[in-house]
Amino acid sequence: MLIVRWVGAAVLAVLAVLASACSPESPAPSAPPTSTEVRPDGVVELPPRPREVRLDGVNPCSLLTEGQRARLGLDGRPVLSQAPVGLYPGGDVVACDIRGFEPRAVAAGISLVTTVGVERFTSGDLAAEIRRTAIHGFPAVVAVPTRLTNYCTVIVDVAVGQLVDVQFRDGGRTPPIPQGQLCRDAEAVAADVMMTLLDR
Repeated sequence: MLIVRWVGAAVLAVLAVLASACSPESPAPSAPPTSTEVRPDGVVELPPRPREVRLDGVNPCSLLTEGQRARLGLDGRPVLSQAPVGLYPGGDVVACDIRGFEPRAVAAGISLVTTVGVERFTSGDLAAEIRRTAIHGFPAVVAVPTRLTNYCTVIVDVAVGQLVDVQFRDGGRTPPIPQGQLCRDAEAVAADVMMTLLDR
């Protein structure tokens, strides 16, 4: 299905970078980004979450209303999937992919991860620039890939061992959407997703 190919491509890119960083034939990984929130060892420190919001049994395609999707420019049909994702070991990841065609070609992927916590993105071992943010008071990170520029990811810490993964991707038209804009769009999607979760 569409979501498997889209999310899979992004995850494979991250995993390929991780694998190459461990290969003796590749150059040493680049230094972690300079930030007051990043320790010298590359670990990103996050504040505590205000409370736990469990994701068990939640359908990710229910987390954006029709009005929210319209405002975000996501006019395609939401596509639900459930499959293993290498970045998140321990079980299947339930995900929803929603494309947009007008006025821009974009795609948003919402993954609800119940087997791995936000530490997967704060440990300093990913080839991405990590910066802290907050989504409706919940600690989160923006993960900006350093070797790809056509998507951006926001990870929200919602519970012990659980996270919300929102990816926002360029749909491939010319000119390409700047990565900074993709990150802002990913944060906007994450904000609407968390609003829905908190209102449940």
